[in-house]
Amino acid sequence: MFGKKEKCAICGEKLSGTGIQINGGAVCPICNRLSTGSPLCTAEQLKEAWEENHRRFQSFNAGITVSDFGSGFLFIDTEQKMFYLSNTKKPKLEPVVFKFSEIDEFRIEQVGQKTITKTKGGVGRAVVGGALFGVTGAVVGASTAKQETKQVGGIPILYVDLNINGLKTTVSIARPPLKASDYLENAMDQ
Repeated sequence: MFGKKEKCAICGEKLSGTGIQINGGAVCPICNRLSTGSPLCTAEQLKEAWEENHRRFQSFNAGITVSDFGSGFLFIDTEQKMFYLSNTKKPKLEPVVFKFSEIDEFRIEQVGQKTITKTKGGVGRAVVGGALFGVTGAVVGASTAKQETKQVGGIPILYVDLNINGLKTTVSIARPPLKASDYLENAMDQ
């Protein structure tokens, strides 16, 4: 109960709690980023994937950086045909570096949107209906008012589903650059 804390099977850092259990040991949430879609992966597979990711990151040469004011960053190495996403220009953690060919799909979703419905002309229609047909006319007139519904607010989040040497994972970034989907679409076509 009060024994030694278990360590991550990948990076060796102490785990808070029990960590995330995979075949061959427990891993920390940071190391698990490469296997979010592969619950049956082994610690050895995940360790090899992080070693490969480290090699990719060390050789990465960002020829193109895509960003807009207030957005995240998309870094592209056109020579080696690799990408990575980050919310900051200099990521604190080593990012997941992926090849163009490893993109399964991507999508942008709005999170936290609100639906607002406005009714226009209800009072005027009720008055006209009431004047012509009494109470029943007022009710029918008000119910025929035009309703306008729209979505407001929310934050766009880009999700990229990857298959890196058999490990499936999803990387995401809040407020992606406007042209991120164009670059990803072109990368998938190569």
